[in-house]
Amino acid sequence: MTVRIGVDTGGTFTDVVYYDEETGEVSVTKTPSTPPDFDRGVLNGIEQILAETGANPGAVSFLSHGTTVGTNAVLEEEIPPLGLITNEGLRDVLEIGDQTRPELYNLQTEKPPALVPRRHRKEVPGRLDADGEEVDSLDEASVREVARELADADVESVVVSMLFSYLNPAHERRVAELVRDETGLDCTRSSAVHPEIREYERTITTVLNEAVKTTVEEYFARLDEGILERDIDVPLNVMHSGGGIFGTQGATEAAIRTVLSGPAAGAVATRDVTNAESYPNAIGIDMGGTSADVSIVRDGEIVRSTSGEINDLPVNTPMIDINTVGSGGGSIAWLDAGGGLHVGPESAGAEPGPICYGRGGERPTLTDANLLLGRVSPENFLGGEMDLAVEKTRELFESEVADPLGESVEEAALSVVRVANASLAREIRRVTVERGHDPTDFALVAFGGAGPMQAPSVAAELDVEATIVPRNPGVFSARGLLLADVRMDESRSARAASDDPDVIADGFDELVAALLERFEHQSIDPETVTVERSFDLRYAGQSYELTVDAPAGEVDAAALETVRERFHAAHERRYGYATPDEPVEFVTLRVNGVVPTPRFEDALTTADEEAYRTSREVYFADSGYREANVYRREALAPGASVDGPAILEGAGSTTVVPPATTASVSEDGNVVITR
Repeated sequence: MTVRIGVDTGGTFTDVVYYDEETGEVSVTKTPSTPPDFDRGVLNGIEQILAETGANPGAVSFLSHGTTVGTNAVLEEEIPPLGLITNEGLRDVLEIGDQTRPELYNLQTEKPPALVPRRHRKEVPGRLDADGEEVDSLDEASVREVARELADADVESVVVSMLFSYLNPAHERRVAELVRDETGLDCTRSSAVHPEIREYERTITTVLNEAVKTTVEEYFARLDEGILERDIDVPLNVMHSGGGIFGTQGATEAAIRTVLSGPAAGAVATRDVTNAESYPNAIGIDMGGTSADVSIVRDGEIVRSTSGEINDLPVNTPMIDINTVGSGGGSIAWLDAGGGLHVGPESAGAEPGPICYGRGGERPTLTDANLLLGRVSPENFLGGEMDLAVEKTRELFESEVADPLGESVEEAALSVVRVANASLAREIRRVTVERGHDPTDFALVAFGGAGPMQAPSVAAELDVEATIVPRNPGVFSARGLLLADVRMDESRSARAASDDPDVIADGFDELVAALLERFEHQSIDPETVTVERSFDLRYAGQSYELTVDAPAGEVDAAALETVRERFHAAHERRYGYATPDEPVEFVTLRVNGVVPTPRFEDALTTADEEAYRTSREVYFADSGYREANVYRREALAPGASVDGPAILEGAGSTTVVPPATTASVSEDGNVVITR
């Protein structure tokens, strides 16, 4: 008997999926997350699933984890004392930043924090030119002096970020050597973390990596120890932002790559279920207790990016293109000074949680609104494991929201749901319409504890025809952890305006060699790695790039011409125009290595019980209270069909089937809701 386990940590719950490789049986469970020590919740979840299934810890052959620890460290600004060494004149690059502004015409907008105080940012003489050639030699005496100053200031580690180090890392390497020799401090180079153009982005990405490194390292050390203590003798795999997995050592060295660990797993699972249901284009909506994450699958593949943002800070690392909106089940409903209703981004979290949890929460949330609308069962929440405080919820919701709005409790609860749905629809339009895609060409895939309740109404607002609710939607991201491939990448910016095929081919060869060395470092045979190459390109004079796949085979003049043609086509799709007569610059070379993880087909079983449970009054827009049939989600067999209004209750999530829609169970056991 061998089993695979995936554990996904959220702000409110920790989700666990267990797969028996011999029988195809899938089991799931949820345990409360345990902030700030999230590793306790992970280990509790592993213990619980093994106890529920009766499996021996020695039978675990694969263990994978999605974490929010790196994300939380950035969001909560848990930044250790850091030092920065750079060239003369670049001391303030972290504060100057770039031209990006959250509000284009707001002259009073505040820039994000610099993360390293000015007294800890040091300049040293020495400089390279735009071709990576040395102009001024490195002043080693100055390096030793500023290293001692930083050590005396009690910084925990030092970041080195110097001009054009992505072309020639020699100065950065020597600075790091001198800092270690002089002080013994840990030192991280931008040329090792993010060897690409743009000084601010390269510097802040390296600083962020070092800022979360200690937190991530300590977290995975505790997890590794706890796993061994439970007699599980397999390495822990960690989901990274690019939708692949790597070991805990790789996660520690590239800590910044864990900041979208959990949401990335949901995107992987979204691709799997949409391919199974023959929907080539899909929008994944992962709505949990704190926020909702939106990902895109186009033509059967996950849409990825080379940059993102967290806490208003740019993060330049390959990642799945995930956009987050602060609208989850625990998002707090509140009124501003003008009486306008808002939902989120503040959340009630795991503790105290929504009012209805009865744990001391006193601020109305989206979950409370759904309870008052009859969409959540007070008797069968989380499979009957939690009794909900209905009367207290109604009382506080009336005083905090309904009375100030001048509405009934039901109308106020519906207003909260509508505001949350509008926020989600706006985010979906941003990643589809604003990027040249028609959302009606997509299906929605709804998961997380709150996603299946909200998504059908969001689909109607967007005029999307189908909403897919997968099996076990409450733990769907954890399922993605069992499907993710081992995936690593390398990148390096090219020399200015270089389009020499030989130079580019040599650059790719160097990147591939470095990439395969990383796989070997994790005891993975390089012969099993599939390597993919791509370019970041732009028209001369542009300040942004598009990523284009390189053709297979030799990098020669014909191959580069094919790349240019692909760039023109991609630019027209994205921006509505192309200028083929303009020169194209090859900005960054990228290589990606993939080792596929074996897919699995779990045994499709349905509960041995009547699917129909009862009926109850549920409040809907335009029609008020309607009698809705309530079904046991797990008892609905493939081929079953349910007309709305209806409620499908599962162990970890509730699905709302609105009026004028039909929910059908597919051959794979997923619920497909169509209008």
